[in-house]
Amino acid sequence: MNITIYYLSKKIILQQKNQSTENQSFKNLDALKKSEILDEFVKFADEPSETLLTFETENLENGLEKFRKAFKYIYAAGGLIEKGDSFLFIFRLKRWDLPKGKLDMGEGPEEAAIRECEEECGITQLTITKTLEPTYHIYPHKGAYALKKTYWYSMTTKHEGTLVPQLEESIERVEWFNKAQIKEHVISNTYPAILQVIKDLV
Repeated sequence: MNITIYYLSKKIILQQKNQSTENQSFKNLDALKKSEILDEFVKFADEPSETLLTFETENLENGLEKFRKAFKYIYAAGGLIEKGDSFLFIFRLKRWDLPKGKLDMGEGPEEAAIRECEEECGITQLTITKTLEPTYHIYPHKGAYALKKTYWYSMTTKHEGTLVPQLEESIERVEWFNKAQIKEHVISNTYPAILQVIKDLV
C-alpha cells in the first residue's frame, strides 16, 4: 500500500520498503530529520522537471506521522454527493471541485463534511452512505507549507430546492453532472486529489 500526497501537478509517494523499485529512486524517510524532510520537499517543489518524489519507510503509518510533522497539518472533510444518476460539483477559482472544508474545533470529520457541503452548496437532507479514501495535498501557507488531510464521504440527498453557491468562499456555481458530463467538463479541469476521489465514476 502507498500513500499519495499531491502538490500542484506533482506527486509524493510514501511507500513501504521492499516494494518494486524498478527504474525509481527513493529517499529513506526513516533516516531523515524533520528539517531534512522539508528540505527534500522544497527542493522537489522548486524543480520544474521533477514530478515524482518517493519516500520509503519500514512502517507506512509511522512514516506518514513523521512526514506530516515537517508541515503544518490541517484536517478537512468533504462529500461526493449523489442524487439519481448525478453528482454535485462546485466551480471555484476556475476549476471544478467537490465541497469540503476544515474541521472546526471539537468537530468530527463526518459532521464537518455534512456542514461544509450544506454551507458551500445550500443543500439539505444529506445522508452519508460510505467512507471513501482520504486525500492528502500540500499547499503554501503563511510563508511556509501546510499538509492537508481531507476525509471524504459518499452522500445522498433528497434536496429539492435551489442550490446556492457560497460566494464568500469564491464558489461561483453549483452543478449536477452525470457521468458523461463529468468526463466532458470535470476531468480536464480539476485537481489531482479530486480525480482520486471520483476515479470510480470515470
